[in-house]
Amino acid sequence: MQDPDDLSPVAPGGAASGPPPTNPASAGPTGAPPPRRNSGRLLLGISLFGFLAFVGLTVGAVLMARQEWAPSVEENSFLEVRLQGTMSDAPAEGGLFMDPSQFPPLITEVTAAIRQAATDDRIKGLYLEPDASFGWAASQELRDAVAVFSASGKPCYAYADGFENKSYYIASACKEIYLAPAGVMLVNGLAITNEYYSGIFEKIGVKADFEHVGDYKSAVEPFQRAGPSDAASEAMDMLIGGLYDQMVDGIAAGRGVPRDQVLAWIEQTPITPQAALDAKMVDGLKYRDEVRDGMAGEERTAVSAYIKSGNTFVPADKTIAVIHIEGAIVDGESSTSVFGGRSVGDRTVEEYFEEIREDESVVAVVLRVNSPGGSGMASDMIWRSIQRTREMKKPVVVSMGDYAASGGYYISAPADRIIAEPGTITGSIGVFGGKMNIGGVYEKLGITTHTWQRGAMADLFTGINGFSDPERAKFKEFLAGFYDVFLTRVADGRKMQKDAVHLVAQGRVWTGAQALERGLVDELGGLDVAIQRARELAEVGAEEEVELLRLPRRKTLVEKLMEDLETQAAQPQIRIAPELALPGVQQGIGELMLLDEILAGGGAAAMMPGRMEIR
Repeated sequence: MQDPDDLSPVAPGGAASGPPPTNPASAGPTGAPPPRRNSGRLLLGISLFGFLAFVGLTVGAVLMARQEWAPSVEENSFLEVRLQGTMSDAPAEGGLFMDPSQFPPLITEVTAAIRQAATDDRIKGLYLEPDASFGWAASQELRDAVAVFSASGKPCYAYADGFENKSYYIASACKEIYLAPAGVMLVNGLAITNEYYSGIFEKIGVKADFEHVGDYKSAVEPFQRAGPSDAASEAMDMLIGGLYDQMVDGIAAGRGVPRDQVLAWIEQTPITPQAALDAKMVDGLKYRDEVRDGMAGEERTAVSAYIKSGNTFVPADKTIAVIHIEGAIVDGESSTSVFGGRSVGDRTVEEYFEEIREDESVVAVVLRVNSPGGSGMASDMIWRSIQRTREMKKPVVVSMGDYAASGGYYISAPADRIIAEPGTITGSIGVFGGKMNIGGVYEKLGITTHTWQRGAMADLFTGINGFSDPERAKFKEFLAGFYDVFLTRVADGRKMQKDAVHLVAQGRVWTGAQALERGLVDELGGLDVAIQRARELAEVGAEEEVELLRLPRRKTLVEKLMEDLETQAAQPQIRIAPELALPGVQQGIGELMLLDEILAGGGAAAMMPGRMEIR
């Protein structure tokens, strides 16, 4: 197992300011310095510094105390995998005194642990509670790992207080499924709902003045229309149809029933526990303690402890770097909001690749992409970093997570190999741009403006006027040029003709399985497959030990705080966290804030349509 902190083994095969000026007017009558009114602030600063130093020493002591400790795995124990809340696909910051090695495991770490447990003689069986928030690709990656475990012949029990589409899909890979006697079975099909804001914009005097390239590039439609275009409806219908088929087929295979039977379950929705039992969707109605007590009284090993037990460092001469790209792609540095929302900055990623290029032990890179896209310029900067790395004969393999669309696909295109899950949402090869015209708001408020300018297009991106015809033509010329660059990047990376790329581009989104059929990805699978392909491309022998270097590295809250203080001291700025998944109208506002950041100064956005919340 890999160390979630930094470097760790992987079984073979398998990122000037000076003092304020003195104000003479503030001196005393004789010119003496004024009373030290900032003494309280100074004391507070000293206290804060002292507290941080104490915390740092304490954390250091905790880390040293834990450095040599790793939990043991009991013989004949059940691996207990209780997935709760929202799980991350990339390393994150933790609590104040939290050792990074104690952070909640990543989705890919859990899947690797389940796969390893399938051949671990100490592990007798698997107990699974799939009660967590995942995308479809993450659900498939977990389900595939559970299926590998079940195929080993070891017992596998799944339990939930209530099942919905994704949790039941994952659980269906287990031999036995149990539902709480008072639980709910809500396997009722898939739905995607988009909000459209043109109506409210009209009421308040706002006009979304956007242009796009690609008939299916519908990311701007929520701000310009009251409903989807025909092209957007066609693409979304095909997308959800593909995901639906994958869910149905997976459940049918796991439960050993015909596909028509699963379709009947979904249409009839046996919502009550007894109805679910009668329909044979579950194998019994039991409480959690009854299921766990029924595991032959065996010991249980929590998956987090199992992961840590495998993190014994064994030096190796070769390293595979895993760079996590999670969140919207923006210009500048990566950031994490206090609410957990993420954006990934091109400069941060460039630093990762620079470190990798300078490290002679790194023989290959796996780019784990879980991003809906973002800034076209930032995406192109990351693309350049990948190209420079490949020029040094260090292969790059992409592992797509839930999303790798638009800008997320842009940065995937140059890879030596692209691996996606069947349910990955990818493609969306297209661009858009423009501005929000709030001139109508000014008019409603009785505000008038006057502009002095030199240059016919000096106010091209002003927010109080729409595009004139010449301005619109000029801006569309820019977008068409960027789209052509996008097509070229994909054509070169995928070794396709540009015209062939255009046929599957135009902003259209695809599932990973559909993208495979169209030559946009090479293979279906998870991070484990991508790491294996990276080994092969780097010509690492099957018996050779390699280490994994995960970037970004996990940090404690203190480390993150000190890093943020340094960043703000060097470049003070206020960063909005528009990537937060906010419900309803708030979500639309969040997306507008993100667009405002990406499109500032007339940039092009390479983003997929909406947030694609599939339930």
